[in-house]
Amino acid sequence: MSQRIFSSDWPGYELIDAGGGEKLERWGDIITLRPEVNAYFKPELSKKEWLSKAHFQFSEAKGAFGSWKTLINKPLSWHMPYADFILQIHLKSTKHTGVFPEQAINWEKISLKSGPGVSFLNLFAYSGVSSLVALSKGAHVVHVDSSKTALTWAKENFTNNRFSGGKLVNEDAVLFMEREVKRNHKYDIIQMDPPAWGVGTQGKKWQLENQLDLLIHKAGELLTENGTLIVTTYSPKISADNLRELGEFVFPNKTVKTGVLCTKSRTQKIVEHGNLLHVY
Repeated sequence: MSQRIFSSDWPGYELIDAGGGEKLERWGDIITLRPEVNAYFKPELSKKEWLSKAHFQFSEAKGAFGSWKTLINKPLSWHMPYADFILQIHLKSTKHTGVFPEQAINWEKISLKSGPGVSFLNLFAYSGVSSLVALSKGAHVVHVDSSKTALTWAKENFTNNRFSGGKLVNEDAVLFMEREVKRNHKYDIIQMDPPAWGVGTQGKKWQLENQLDLLIHKAGELLTENGTLIVTTYSPKISADNLRELGEFVFPNKTVKTGVLCTKSRTQKIVEHGNLLHVY
């Protein structure tokens, strides 16, 4: 069994309870109820208790999409705190909020490794919390995502936190990496948080299990000799052992650590989110 790695606690977020295929979470002062496939166990609190606490509940419709039901009259967008940052939350047509709280362990590592003169490449960068952390330490940040909506969200986070130095790139991750290799560019920190499946800038569909080998190899070409690679995967077809074997093959002279990224609720329920790879 792979080692469980628990995300760091932080005051702005709390997993209140989980179970029955759902989870109850607090984002700043707002509480949401949304699906969670890994919450296959029985919750500690009753559904009545959950509904009495929640401000919003997500209902799945088709595939990854659905809608948020307002249980208490609140706006669908708000700010939540993380460390010294203000993070923008939006409830849209998916169950995601713009922040993956289990990533806090990675934000801490990026904070420790970043500084003036350090280059940080954030791939599949979404709303840009990792980019904010690196920017706050004076690092040179390149933020890449194939979604224009995600880039707009990241720009909003940059503006709210008064950062203007990050370079936002609307591009497929693999295509961008291939171009950077040709340019002989190198990065001290590379983070990848690819979805299990996606659609690129040219409408081409892909699945992570078919792309992971290429992504890790290209990261190996772009990483500086003493650089750090951080990868999280959320595909059930990719295990922590898969990540370890690939990491050790591509980086035979570096330290490779893997595990299952988890969050523990206030009621002591454990939710497994995905697999984590750290190479340094």
